[in-house]
Amino acid sequence: MRPSTPNPGQPGPRSPHSSHRAVRAHPTERTFRPDYLSFAGTYQCNLECPHCCVPIEWTDRLDIETALRTLEEARSEGITTLGFTGGEPFLYPEFLYALCRRAVQLDYRFDKIMTNGLWFSDLKHLTSTFERLASTGYSGKLGLSVDKFHFQRESGGGSGTVQRLGEFCRAARTIFDRDTIVSLSYSSRSPEVGLEPVQKLAAELNAVVEWSDLLGKYLLVSTDLTMTLNWNHLAPVERAEHFAGAWDGCWFEEDYCEGPGQALVVNPRGEVKPCCGFASDLDQLTIGNIYTDSVARIIQQGRDHPYVGRIFREGLASIRAEVLEHSPDELPGQTSNHCFFCWYVLTRGLVRGVHGGGGQIGAWTGVRPNRRGELITLGNKLARRT
Repeated sequence: MRPSTPNPGQPGPRSPHSSHRAVRAHPTERTFRPDYLSFAGTYQCNLECPHCCVPIEWTDRLDIETALRTLEEARSEGITTLGFTGGEPFLYPEFLYALCRRAVQLDYRFDKIMTNGLWFSDLKHLTSTFERLASTGYSGKLGLSVDKFHFQRESGGGSGTVQRLGEFCRAARTIFDRDTIVSLSYSSRSPEVGLEPVQKLAAELNAVVEWSDLLGKYLLVSTDLTMTLNWNHLAPVERAEHFAGAWDGCWFEEDYCEGPGQALVVNPRGEVKPCCGFASDLDQLTIGNIYTDSVARIIQQGRDHPYVGRIFREGLASIRAEVLEHSPDELPGQTSNHCFFCWYVLTRGLVRGVHGGGGQIGAWTGVRPNRRGELITLGNKLARRT
């Protein structure tokens, strides 16, 4: 079951056991030692992409004052990098303005604000929003997601969408006065697949897309813009559970979740997750809540968590070894996708000491049995847009 905040969207009381004691780990110690803070101020989004893991039907919003308090505590715990995700972050712009302004004062390093780039009503709306964001001192990037799902509702090759994305990029370049202000993200089975929407954007911007051996990724380059392309490994999770191909015949390489992990990812209900992977919306990865827990306590709870703590100490391969030893028939094959494997074993209840549940192809509420026959409640409300 997804636990709710005391009063979703409103500040709640601190736990009487909350602690502000620093819990920093030695940099070389194999443990949960988050160095990245990410806020999702809202679940809601202007798009409904079939591969998205986010319950965009939920209306919760993070309370700004509570988030500011968490921002300050995280900085005192040694966390230095800040990012934003969603939902669509620009549907809650006042949250971005307040957090970015305070983050500048606290000397955070900004990563990016993830966006679909299609949230604005017109150029005036886009420009005014960017101008207010720039006035906070925001120095990070705008992480623009560009994939085939952007064009799913359009005929004629998505010309209207690509024009708006071009408008987004040009406005960002002008207002922030940086040629690297925008980075691109795309989802596909492998890095060389799924570049067609990016190529459409490149044509709109009179740019080229080329591979960089130095960076190990593609770049989109025009006379005014230089954008790195960040690849996301598409997998059959949540709304995309009907997709095929995740069991690709080879096992993932151990990385102790140092890529998507070592983070405090705060969702709109205040729940904190240790990563931004596919499984981060599952209750099984909740390590605290900013309405009731201090950052120090959340970090310690992450280390003590029977699954999270183990991942960062022993690696995801230790989970794989356990499942192969005790439940080998529950795995359809081998997968190179770390995050998909994590999501799969958690939703199926294949890890000792951690309940199953979640998934259900985007039906975010109701009751369903997990693989062990336990009834799992998904969510506690559903607010569909009309």
